[in-house]
Amino acid sequence: MWQIARFFCVGAGATIVHVVAALIYNGLGIAPLWANFFAFLTAFIPSYAGNYVWTFERTAEVRQSLRRFLALSFGCFAINQAIVYGVTEIARLPLWVALIPVVLVIPLAGYFLSKLWAFRPQIRNAA
Repeated sequence: MWQIARFFCVGAGATIVHVVAALIYNGLGIAPLWANFFAFLTAFIPSYAGNYVWTFERTAEVRQSLRRFLALSFGCFAINQAIVYGVTEIARLPLWVALIPVVLVIPLAGYFLSKLWAFRPQIRNAA
C-alpha cells in the first residue's frame, strides 16, 4: 500500500507540474498540443526521479529503468495527446477540459506498467 501511496504522491507532483506548465505554455500563445508536449517534458524528470528513488526505492538498474520509464512515458503521452487532440481540436473545448481525463486515466496505467515492467528489479543469474 505504501508503494501505491508514494506513486500517487510522485504522480500528483508531476501532474501539478504538467498541468501548470501546460496552462502557462498555452497562456503564452502556444497551441494546446505543443503546450501539452512541453509540459510533458517539464514533468518527466521529477516523475522519473521521484519514482526511481522514493516509490520503487532504487530496486531496478538505473539505465534499464530509465529506458523503460521513458518508453512507458511516451506511450502514456501518446494517449495523453490523443485525448488533448480529441477534446481541443475535434470537440473544440478548452485545454483544461482535456486535462480532466488525462489526470484520471494516465496515472492508473502508469502505476501498473511501472511496477510490473519499468521499475521491475533486474533478475541476475548466479553463475
